[in-house]
Amino acid sequence: MHSLYQSTSPPIAVLAATAATFAEARTYQDNATADTDTLKTWWHGTGEVNTKTAVELGNVRQSHMYQIQVAGASDARDFYNSFVHESIPRNGNGKICNPGDSTSLCDVDDQITIETVIGADMAWTQYLADEDSIVKIVRSDGGDVDPDNVVIRPTTMDFEVSTDGEALFIAVPFSDTGYRFSVEFKDNLWEYRNAAPGLRQGYVQNVDPSADRYVEAFDDSVPIVGVEPINALLIFVSPFPEDQYVPDLSEEDTYEVPQGLVTGLDELAESKVYFPPGVYWLTGSTHAILSESVSWVYLAPGAYVKGAIEYRSQASHLKATGFGVLSGEQYVYQANTAKGYTNIKSDLTSLRMWSGNISNGADWTIHGLTTNTPPFNSMDFHANDLETISIFASDYKQVGAFFGQTDGIQMYPFSHVHDVFYHVGDDGIKTYYSNVQVERMTLWKTNNAPMVQFGWYSRNISNITVQDVEVLHTRYHDQSQLYPRAMIASAINYLDQNSTSNANTEFTVSNYTLRNWRCEGICPGLIGVNPLQNIDTMRLENIWIEDFGDPSTQVGVSTFRVFTDELRGNRTVTLGAKSPGGIGLAIQDFYVGGEHISFEAGNWDVNSKGRIDFDEHWSGNWTAM
Repeated sequence: MHSLYQSTSPPIAVLAATAATFAEARTYQDNATADTDTLKTWWHGTGEVNTKTAVELGNVRQSHMYQIQVAGASDARDFYNSFVHESIPRNGNGKICNPGDSTSLCDVDDQITIETVIGADMAWTQYLADEDSIVKIVRSDGGDVDPDNVVIRPTTMDFEVSTDGEALFIAVPFSDTGYRFSVEFKDNLWEYRNAAPGLRQGYVQNVDPSADRYVEAFDDSVPIVGVEPINALLIFVSPFPEDQYVPDLSEEDTYEVPQGLVTGLDELAESKVYFPPGVYWLTGSTHAILSESVSWVYLAPGAYVKGAIEYRSQASHLKATGFGVLSGEQYVYQANTAKGYTNIKSDLTSLRMWSGNISNGADWTIHGLTTNTPPFNSMDFHANDLETISIFASDYKQVGAFFGQTDGIQMYPFSHVHDVFYHVGDDGIKTYYSNVQVERMTLWKTNNAPMVQFGWYSRNISNITVQDVEVLHTRYHDQSQLYPRAMIASAINYLDQNSTSNANTEFTVSNYTLRNWRCEGICPGLIGVNPLQNIDTMRLENIWIEDFGDPSTQVGVSTFRVFTDELRGNRTVTLGAKSPGGIGLAIQDFYVGGEHISFEAGNWDVNSKGRIDFDEHWSGNWTAM
């Protein structure tokens, strides 16, 4: 399988990254950053190292584990600082219901269990480079930085890695599509284990006897369901942005937001809102509702905004660009804007990090930005006719999604999403509309929902392609028939979750393709379908899964159930009724480990390597080749 990441410049001598190369490296002090035509890094002077509680309003949580500097290949001895952010589960707020009230503990399952006990967190840094570059990483714990102790994911990245004994050096060739990768140390990994074999088991930990879910020892009685770094580290490398993503900030039509508490954005007359480098906040009981004049939000590199953004503009083209961060760290889980931003779930009014009431025919472009610690679904828009709006997302990153119900962005008809990173708890790639293209996506999945979702309601959609996807990690507890854990899945009907007779046989999902996928480590099954409509011409091509993990969890099992339409004479949904040869689902070049799964090999069924367990009703309507 090829890599998503194709360098546009060949390695040069300086990128042969040996310890000798860096013996004379010069490190700039006093947090000096790079700001040249080919390399840009940035810093926060109010970084706060704090792994336990919420940080001060004007501060930015800084990694307690990693320090990073970057050099351009044109002067490989000069290393400049790049701020390393850190996200922690629940943002140090505890399991609270009311914003800012540490005593308001509530019994709502946010799907965070042992993560706070084991000290799990996620660090990341971002820089811009229009040349080959070198990343220098120092571990604050003094841990091993020998290349033999390092794994870079996706593992298809063939970066040169070396050490001088104190720091790790990674040579990163220039790419016009950027890079989004994980740097992992083998002595800093956590094996997520279930309490026992079988279904309905939760994670256990052997760190703190006084904490929940403690077991004295890890052995075969507590099966491994995933392996992740305890202190994750992500590196985001982007080319300098094209002019279309950078507004002219000298125009009078630009409002420059003062640092600190953000107010008054609903009263502006300008069309562009500019957050310069600095720290901004809105508190956990409000979010930024933009005036109808504002169509473009620009977060400069080094801008850190604690809040969420809602558009009200009726302009045809809306934008959110820059390389700043929009962080949901002040919000409680499922913050309900109609209930004082308290933890009361509402599919309508729980807060999205990006939202808007926009006009029919409008489109929204998001480029370069990072969304940190979303409290709920990351993005949804409203319009009189959602079938008329589109999303164009590129070089977008979502991190710190430890909460359960943290989806990827919504993709309306004719949307194009590419070169994106998702750390995501719930439905990752949401394919609910026609004519959608996703490519060069990197996923880090936690324990809920599939990577690609096309269910919840009957859908009449076609022309969907999701290709060139790298899955770095998953850690599913177990399989669910109603809400399948899989690469691609269709959940049951949201309004009646126990019925198998609520399909709509007037609707069809067709011309739907997953192509060029790699899933590293322990992975879920290929597909899980509760068919809420007919399906035609679905293709799963060139899919590689490293391993399915413990069979008792059934996570690796693929399913395809039979549904009927009680409103139309109890007709059964069809698979392949309008497909060539009646084959509605074609699985081609599917590998588990190094084994090709196919009908011819006879290794596809639930008791074999492929673990496919489709209802016999579909025999003759699908193939594996």
